Amino acid sequence: MQKEKDLINQKQRTELQNRAIHLYLTWVAHELQNQGQTMQNVVKAVTKVEITPTMQNVKEMIWREIQKTMFKKESTTFLTKHEVTQVYEVMAMWLAKNFGISLPFPNDNDIAPLKNKIYE
Repeated sequence: MQKEKDLINQKQRTELQNRAIHLYLTWVAHELQNQGQTMQNVVKAVTKVEITPTMQNVKEMIWREIQKTMFKKESTTFLTKHEVTQVYEVMAMWLAKNFGISLPFPNDNDIAPLKNKIYE
């Protein structure tokens, strides 16, 4: 019963947070590309084909794996505001340690140009 109340009291991630997630992942993919990284370098499980990092494969192979490991949630739709921050913090620390990439999470000014763009 208490667990249900806790879930009701937690707020789902906002549309702005969803846009921020996608913008952040786009930035990460660009930084990885600028370094000449392949997804094999990023995720050692892929070994046969060179794959260029994109927002979508960075989301699926890094962000979503952290999210699923931490919160057992398949979709960003089900993340709370606080969980978005927690996933970002883990991913940011991992990227800094392994690739020297340090990017802030997008703020409202970064997201504004994406106002009408729809993300899944």
